[in-house]
Amino acid sequence: MKITFVLPTLSLTGGMRVLSIYTELLQKRGHKIFIVSTPPRQATSIQQLRSLLGGRGWQSAPKKEQSHFDKVDVESRVLETYRPITDKDIPDADIIMATWWETAEWVAKLSPTKGTKVYFLQYYEAFDCVPKGRVESTWCLPMHKIAGSLWPADIAGNQYGDLSVSLVPPTADTKQFYDPLSRAKQPRGKQLVPTVGSYYTTTPGKGCDIALKPFSIAAEKVPNLRLVAFCSRNTPHPNLLPDDLEYNKIPTQYLVKEFYSKCDAWLFSSSSQGFGLAIIEAMASACQLSALLLVGIPNYKLAWVAY
Repeated sequence: MKITFVLPTLSLTGGMRVLSIYTELLQKRGHKIFIVSTPPRQATSIQQLRSLLGGRGWQSAPKKEQSHFDKVDVESRVLETYRPITDKDIPDADIIMATWWETAEWVAKLSPTKGTKVYFLQYYEAFDCVPKGRVESTWCLPMHKIAGSLWPADIAGNQYGDLSVSLVPPTADTKQFYDPLSRAKQPRGKQLVPTVGSYYTTTPGKGCDIALKPFSIAAEKVPNLRLVAFCSRNTPHPNLLPDDLEYNKIPTQYLVKEFYSKCDAWLFSSSSQGFGLAIIEAMASACQLSALLLVGIPNYKLAWVAY
């Protein structure tokens, strides 16, 4: 089949990683994938004026971000400006898939020749910073929904009455995240210094303040307990992190695996997450204690997941 993915700006987010993995897997099955995406938004005239009046100067054009699609061999197009995607931007296909509420609005207006319309739900995007009414309206569009986890599937059914949602959970990229000891049939062991890892960001809902509380409690009982952390954006080093931690602002994708594998446990603390990709990535990378703490995932209680 010919399948078109309509994407927002390409980046290194977890949701974009999931879509890049699906793209590779579908192409291996013989399907032809085409992706179309938008460039980063440029500042509007009003935003530029506010920046000048605020003493921040003229905002330069945003640079192209790294993306999980950089390593994927797929036919693609990036629009020249941030605008709605139209019929002329994409080829005819069998299926066309929206991947974000705004792209769902665009896909809904496309010609039937562009393919059967599908809406991939990874998250409930009714944030304070976006028009919530428009987001909610996209969940009512006459498109077949595919959910990446039970949470958006339940929202579609319970809040919008759509009981025909297909559930397609993501997987870890096992080319990037793997346990070399397991492949060599060697046993895993604990770290010489007990080590806990966590993703760090100041983004609301990621729960980093929550993650640090159990670490502080454990550090009082476990001698020399160490914390390692990384983030995917240029997040400033905050005062709430321990002074002696290992912290990498923007590690390469190779180093992400190294962060996982050097830990006895990975602390996952998001209070609002569609799936929690870091959990299975850490497992695949042999997080040494073979246990991950889930904190605050919607519709789930506090639990230890071991394998």
